[in-house]
Amino acid sequence: MFSALLISLPLAAAPPVAGQDLVAVQAGTIHVAEGGRVIHGGGTVLIQSGKVVGVGDSDFELPAGARVVDYGPDAVVIPGLVAVDSGLGSWLASDRTAEPGLSAIEGFDLWGNYSSLLAQGVTTAYISPSQNRLIGGHGAVVKLGGEPGQGRVLSAAAAIDGSISADARSTRGYWEPPVPATVDVGLGVEEPQLPRTTMGAIIALRELLGLASNSQASEIYGPYAGRDLANLLGAGATWRMRAETPGELRALVGFFKENNLPLVIEGAGQGGDLAEWLGEQGASVVVASSLRTNARPRDRGKSEDAAWPDQHLASKLSAAGVRVAISQGSGSLMDLRFHASVARRGGMSDGAALAAITSTAADLLKVSGRVGSLSGGKDADLVVLTGPPLEASSHVLATWVEGEVAYKASEAGSVVIEVDELHVGDGEVLSPGQILMEDGKIVEVGRRVSHPIGCTVVRGSTAMPGMIDAMGHLGLEGSTKVPKAGFKMARILEPGDFADRRVAQAGVTTVVMTPRGRSSSGAPAMAYKPAGQDLDRMVVADPAAVHLQWSSSNRLEAGKGVKTLLAKAADYKRKWDEYEAAMAEWVPPVEEPEEEKEEDEDEEDESDEEEDSKDDKKKKKRKKKGEEPPKPVTGVWLATIEREGQESARLRIQLDQSGSSLEGRLRCGAVSDSLVTVSGSREEHGVELSGLGSHGTVTVSAKTEDGKLVGKVAGNGVELDFTAEQTSKEYVVAGRSERRTEKKEKVKAPKGMPKSPGINPDLEPLRDAIEGRRTIVVTVERSDEILDCVATFEEYHIQPVLYGAGQASKVTDQLVGRVRGILLNHQVIYSDSRMGVKRRNRYAELANAGIDVAFHSGAEEGAAELPLIAAYAVSQGMSPTGAIRALTAGAARMMSIDDRVGTLRAGRDADVLLLDGDPLDVGTSVQRVWVGGHEVRLH
Repeated sequence: MFSALLISLPLAAAPPVAGQDLVAVQAGTIHVAEGGRVIHGGGTVLIQSGKVVGVGDSDFELPAGARVVDYGPDAVVIPGLVAVDSGLGSWLASDRTAEPGLSAIEGFDLWGNYSSLLAQGVTTAYISPSQNRLIGGHGAVVKLGGEPGQGRVLSAAAAIDGSISADARSTRGYWEPPVPATVDVGLGVEEPQLPRTTMGAIIALRELLGLASNSQASEIYGPYAGRDLANLLGAGATWRMRAETPGELRALVGFFKENNLPLVIEGAGQGGDLAEWLGEQGASVVVASSLRTNARPRDRGKSEDAAWPDQHLASKLSAAGVRVAISQGSGSLMDLRFHASVARRGGMSDGAALAAITSTAADLLKVSGRVGSLSGGKDADLVVLTGPPLEASSHVLATWVEGEVAYKASEAGSVVIEVDELHVGDGEVLSPGQILMEDGKIVEVGRRVSHPIGCTVVRGSTAMPGMIDAMGHLGLEGSTKVPKAGFKMARILEPGDFADRRVAQAGVTTVVMTPRGRSSSGAPAMAYKPAGQDLDRMVVADPAAVHLQWSSSNRLEAGKGVKTLLAKAADYKRKWDEYEAAMAEWVPPVEEPEEEKEEDEDEEDESDEEEDSKDDKKKKKRKKKGEEPPKPVTGVWLATIEREGQESARLRIQLDQSGSSLEGRLRCGAVSDSLVTVSGSREEHGVELSGLGSHGTVTVSAKTEDGKLVGKVAGNGVELDFTAEQTSKEYVVAGRSERRTEKKEKVKAPKGMPKSPGINPDLEPLRDAIEGRRTIVVTVERSDEILDCVATFEEYHIQPVLYGAGQASKVTDQLVGRVRGILLNHQVIYSDSRMGVKRRNRYAELANAGIDVAFHSGAEEGAAELPLIAAYAVSQGMSPTGAIRALTAGAARMMSIDDRVGTLRAGRDADVLLLDGDPLDVGTSVQRVWVGGHEVRLH
């Protein structure tokens, strides 16, 4: 996707070594976080051995051997989130008011599974030792992913953690029973502990510093308080102290300024009015969100003294120059990014809010040399999002910890497309517009739609429904045979090859596959998706329409065959209507006694045994003394070929055996991009075939073993072993005129039951058309024949689609409301000699008259040019809205498939095009295509 990188390395970072575990993570936007730098228009994070080698835009060629992980132009990469508070530790507070030796890391599970937090992008967290003490212990900073154990510890003594707020000033008295307890000594008494007031807390801190200066023991603070505090101060630990009220804040900042000690203030809930003063003091503050997510709001009382939260605190402090990190407060750590987003209330910039949970947070925890930004030399901890980091609808696609994926959202999740202009297909345009796709269907369409957690968000200029080729030949593989109306075209269908995907990427997602010829008895047309993922989802309707021929070279014969066929279909429908009515009134007779049934079953069993005996005798005669002769290989053989280091290949061979000669078709994407016609011979159990594929000769050498076809297929410079299973013993071709009937078990109808008229597969589509469920397309040209044709179909309550209809313009006013639509030929413009040299747009005239028109290719891979045919019609005066409708909703309605495709409506198939401009502007290109919710790629 991107070809360049501006690498920025610190002096300590080594340059990348080609081929040594290099990974290039690419996305449309990258927030470096350090210095507020943001890369737009595509960027790359280059990773090696778990470290960031560099970050840059698209001006540098990647080192050789780098593995590229491209999340696409809509993805956003940010550093892993740093939680400045977590509550993940499990220690209880000490009985002492000051216990600096209590270690938070000892209460944290270094082997724990924190996948739920990684799924929300949180990769680093601060662990508190305890709460509600003047000095509760020393906190730690850990990773939530990566190799379990000590490797997850970034800092075991990150801060001396305490508080001078009311929570710490209410510590109960300390009592330690004497050992041994005697009558003279007694059990002792509870001694009150400092502090009890703000100034008492400051005095206690001053006493503790005095003890630390000489590592002294203390009767009040314990025997180890001075020593442990001295060790922490010697290691350069930061003080992290809670203060809430203005008085507490002034006292705390003054004390630490006086003693020249590093301080991070936690809380400062009532410090909004002191923002300017705190900024002047160079303060750093951890602001706790007052919002409780996923829980009931708190009632704070009606008193004027009630401590109402300052929703703008983070913004006020940030504006005053205070370094601000944001914690989730009493909310869930999983919602850290949401809390940072809410903290922007009052004017805090997006950059400052993001830094408050990344770079600034890491700086306050003194681990910015490892995490918090994507600078060269730091740990490769990053989060991939579907959109802007602090937008509520953005979700996590992946989380990386030290260069490895620690969390990955499901690829089968929801997709939301957000565009400036959304063409629904039926003329409606939403500006802006959004589509939510899920499980292959469109779930919601609107100016703003829901964004499910974990969804992929794609942004662009314009979107529209996939286009429909209303009459194409893609998939016929050059066949000119015309099957009967009852033939199921799906029997010749195969998952798309390279040409099919190219057609879909051009914007044509549905093709109405139509035989090249016509028949007086009707030819079937199937609507299918050439880039579908599997056969079941590829077929939209089979048949979608039946094509009939009205016109004839002998004008006296025009329409006779169609009229006869319609009369047969009407009589067929009448018989079925009568049968269904009779069945509705028929009452089944009382069941026979069980004994009689058993006798009947015994008779049937004896009959079955006789048949089985005859079959066994026939088999024995065939075998006689020698080996059983090889069975015919006619039919379809399927195999999945596993290839080391590559995706598995699918092999399908369709063979017809005549004597020792074989002919058929082979499809295997590993050896040919297109279908291969093969021929060859068979001797005993061996099969030898060859044919010409897209990359040269393709050969098959195989033999039948235990009912399977085992051998090798070679072509395109590869030779692959396969074992194929026979899935069908029929050989199906497009021109097959009759359906092969299977032997069915005879079931005796109950006495008096109405007799079924029987299924006629060639008349079933016509019956459906009379009932309004199927389309009839009729080839007709002359104006008088057009009117006769339309009148004939009206007798059967059918509105036909006229194909060709060269003289339809002469009788346009007589066709409105009587036809389903018109498929003109490819001559968009013609000159009317009656009007001099005036050029007329036939498509525009019919559309403006209120008659649906649709575009068609009449070709195979030429279907890729369908958008240009429509664009030409627009350039010659056709309405762009009308042309889009003719490519989508109009074509779908004409072919009776508008319940699946043609419009972007909830419940329709998720066939969507993303464009870089107006849909039918000749300069517009299709950027991305989804068919059934899956993006179409060439490889």
